[in-house]
Amino acid sequence: VLLQTLIPLGEELELHLFRTKNGYNLEIIPMEYKKDTFIALISIEKNPYMDIVSETKNYRLAGEFVKILKHSIDFKQLHEGDRVAIVYDQKIRLGKPIGVPDIKVALIEKSGTKYYIFKFFNGKYYNENGESLDSWYITKPLKSLNISSRFTYRRFHPVLKRYRAHLGVDFRAKRGTPIFAVADGVVIYAGELGGYGKVVKIKHRDEYITLYAHQSRIGVKKGRIVKRGDIVGYVGSTGVSTGPHLHFGLYLNGRAINPMPMIKYCCKSLKGINREKFLEKKRSFMRIIDKILEENMPSYIPKSPKRDMVSPEMKDYYKRLGW
Repeated sequence: VLLQTLIPLGEELELHLFRTKNGYNLEIIPMEYKKDTFIALISIEKNPYMDIVSETKNYRLAGEFVKILKHSIDFKQLHEGDRVAIVYDQKIRLGKPIGVPDIKVALIEKSGTKYYIFKFFNGKYYNENGESLDSWYITKPLKSLNISSRFTYRRFHPVLKRYRAHLGVDFRAKRGTPIFAVADGVVIYAGELGGYGKVVKIKHRDEYITLYAHQSRIGVKKGRIVKRGDIVGYVGSTGVSTGPHLHFGLYLNGRAINPMPMIKYCCKSLKGINREKFLEKKRSFMRIIDKILEENMPSYIPKSPKRDMVSPEMKDYYKRLGW
């Protein structure tokens, strides 16, 4: 005879079926679970998704990590030996993780360079500068913009002496002026390119590509991951050019578009009291996650496939760190 049973109705509620003197009754009750903070430290062997699953057996954690960072990091540029650290909250029921993990802070270490993400009180994710990971924009490729030729499909070329499309914007500047990456991305070309002279191309999220032409000197190599504001080269007059300037191009899915409407002079970032709160929270989390990475501490994850849960002493150590 069935006395009672619990039937899950999702991740928060369950159906309680129980026997009484008059038969069976039903009630919907909150699902009982425990919530704890866990840490995963992963060394890249294949790719972040597969390696997180291998270490934690938590497909949802891997999925959340990739979803949050897919527009900020080119995962194809991560190589064996790079590392990932994640601090996250997880609901546990009957010894197993349930629901979507709540990632609080994560760190990717690529060739010694660290990339951080933080979850703020508003539920959104930000980089270490307090810039939202939800938006994409481009900033100025030069400190000051002095337009000498605009984007157009019909311009009289001063050197070739004929009309042709000008699929970019020219900015007049002194030779040697630093050129900045306008958004995070990966360098897909760095070298000579016909009439463009010395060129750098950067691939960004959502199939955007930026082009920086006529450089006097290139400052990056193909394959390098760059962050917004990194120097990628210096203004020059190489290729078909009448004088020192930067030809700046923006492409979406291979088609040239006018970059000027997309250039924003300030980013979508936290300001005022929210920024102060974020910086305070960021410092605390950076101290924790940097310590984990520097000391190569073992992961503390529920039912780790590679080890038992860390010892109570190690758990106390993590708590002393502040999580």
